[in-house]
Amino acid sequence: MTVKMVDRVQLRNAYDSVKRACREGYHSEGAGQAIIDLAVIALQFLDEDCETVSLDSSVPGKAYTSFGRNGIVARPANRALFRGDAESVEQDWRLWVTGGGLDGDRLTRMLYTVALAPCLAIELFNRNDKKSPATYFEHLIGHILAKSLGIEPVKSASLPLAGRSIRMTMDFLFETAGDLPNIHLPVKMSTRERVVQAWAHQRLLDSAYGAYGNDSYRGVLVAFSETKLDVRKREVVEICVPDQWLAYQSLLATMERIYYFDVPVRYQELTDEFPSIISVRPFYEFFTEIESAGGLL
Repeated sequence: MTVKMVDRVQLRNAYDSVKRACREGYHSEGAGQAIIDLAVIALQFLDEDCETVSLDSSVPGKAYTSFGRNGIVARPANRALFRGDAESVEQDWRLWVTGGGLDGDRLTRMLYTVALAPCLAIELFNRNDKKSPATYFEHLIGHILAKSLGIEPVKSASLPLAGRSIRMTMDFLFETAGDLPNIHLPVKMSTRERVVQAWAHQRLLDSAYGAYGNDSYRGVLVAFSETKLDVRKREVVEICVPDQWLAYQSLLATMERIYYFDVPVRYQELTDEFPSIISVRPFYEFFTEIESAGGLL
C-alpha cells in the first residue's frame, strides 16, 4: 500500500473506515484491515511530512521522542517501542493476524506503534482533537480482544435492581461461554481522567452478579501510558496516583489485571510492593495469560 503526501482528508477517511468497520463487528477481518490501513497511512505521513522532535525525559530508564509539523508537537513516543518503518509494522501485523509467532518484544513494538501512530498524525492535523485518538485506541483494543477471544463484545449491561432491569453503558463486555467468567474491559489512553469509573462499573457488576461464578465479570483495564509532555520545556513526565489506585483496588472493586502498552514506573513499583492486591503488566502478557491454564480467566 503506497500513499504519498498524506493530507487531512485521507487520514480522516481512513479513521472513519475504522469506526465503520468496528461498528459492523470488532471481531471482523474488515476491522483489522481498516486498523492497519490507518496505521500505515499515519506512519507514512510521519515519515514524509513531519520532523522528528527530541524530548527530554524525566521518566527513569525511558527515552522519548515525538514528531512536529507547522509548529505543533505531538504526544511522546517511547523510543524503545515505536517503530517508524511502515512496511515492517504491516508485515508483523499480518503475521500476528495469521497466527505467526512474534516474540514478546516484537509483538509489543508492533502493537505500540499501531496504537500510537494514528494518534500522533491526528494531533498534528488538529492539536485540539482529543476525542479521535481515544476513540481509535478503544476500537483497536476492542478488535484485539475480540479476535483473541473469538467473541463479539457488547457495550452495555442489564443490572437487576428493585424488580427492574437497569441498563448501564460500559466500554466493553465480553460474555464468554462455558465455565469461563465474563470480562469487563474498560479502555483508556490515559487514566488521569475519570479512571475511578472503571472501578465503579466493576463494583456494580460485582454487586449485580457476584464477584465469582459463571455469571461474574473479571475486570481487565487496558491503558496506553501515563506520559505527559510539557510542550514549552519539551520534557516528558509520568503522572501517576498509586495511593488512589491502592484505595480503589482495596476498597472499591478488584481489577484482575491492568495492562499497559507503556507500563508506568510507579505503577510497576506498586505491583512489586503489593502483588497480592494489584497486578499491572505489559499488554503483550495478555496473549500468554489468556492461553495459559489458570491464567487470566
